[in-house]
Amino acid sequence: MSAPITSHTFTAPTSAKPYTYLTAGPSDGPLVILLHGWPAVALTWKPQLLSLSSLGFYCVAPDMPGYGGTWTSDDPSEFALEKLVPDLLELLKSLGRQDALWIGHDWGCGPLYALASHHPEACRAIVGISVPYRTLELGLPTLLDLIDRDLYPESEFPWGQWDYQVFYERDPKAIDRQFESNPAKNLKLVYSRGSAQNARGIARTAQVTKHKGWFGGPDAPTPDLPLDKTVLDQEIYDALVAGVQRNGWKGATAWYLNHAANRKYTLEKSVDQGVLKMPVLFVHTEYDAVCQTAHNPKLVQAMRDHCRDLTEFVIQAGHWGNLECPEEVNSGIASWVLKSVRDWWPGPELKSRL
Repeated sequence: MSAPITSHTFTAPTSAKPYTYLTAGPSDGPLVILLHGWPAVALTWKPQLLSLSSLGFYCVAPDMPGYGGTWTSDDPSEFALEKLVPDLLELLKSLGRQDALWIGHDWGCGPLYALASHHPEACRAIVGISVPYRTLELGLPTLLDLIDRDLYPESEFPWGQWDYQVFYERDPKAIDRQFESNPAKNLKLVYSRGSAQNARGIARTAQVTKHKGWFGGPDAPTPDLPLDKTVLDQEIYDALVAGVQRNGWKGATAWYLNHAANRKYTLEKSVDQGVLKMPVLFVHTEYDAVCQTAHNPKLVQAMRDHCRDLTEFVIQAGHWGNLECPEEVNSGIASWVLKSVRDWWPGPELKSRL
């Protein structure tokens, strides 16, 4: 029987900012904290909460800032990594722990990697899905250097698949207006399934500036994608829509408006020049048209150079791999923990019987 998922609240003592988070599993089990990305809520970790908790892990998934029941702000600088990491440390402390296995996806990898590189003592091990270490947290200059120019000629696609992030900086309110205009339809388009056919094509994110928005632009008709063509179930979809209705979209966009501050924080304050010594697992999503780590080795080279205990595996899924192929992700994480963090889980008692 799957462990029930329950909701909780937490206010970070230093920042006084409120958070909501979900938990599943025994509260005395090895702690796993899951950080979602754009545009999501804690419940997008539902398959992992249910699966990992059934193995005895205590799973905690916060609504990240700007999403769900957690705080949001009109000030984009509040979403800089240097301001987010202290709240994560205080969440960890409130749970009565000194470290955890941290898992991140998409923009959740930003604070994940910032935490690991600035406070490695808080990370027993880390897992990144789709977004590799030493990319997003270093800002747009690094992302632009890693573009596959065979696929994205500079004359036609100067910002490659990262074009959308350039447009966000130029006109963030246009993005907010578009997504707020019809979150019910737009979210289903964002969460469409990956396909091998699109994996090596031009990503839709490469033409956001050209169209002045997503999905052909704000004036293009918005198709109503059937829910079964997405990676969502009804419960997760309803939570996503409710989150946008509560918060609007400005918090989601704000994560993209701190490239310079995040780069400075990463380059100037990381411990050991950003070299990670804890076990690190990276999950490639092969059909991801934006984070093309399975096809563009430049995207993962810095991660391989900076991680001393790195394991990688590939799943045949689009960007939303944890929802599209949950069994592969969950079993891959459990197998890796059993091998790389064996003293932590299943622990000495069970280890002696394996």
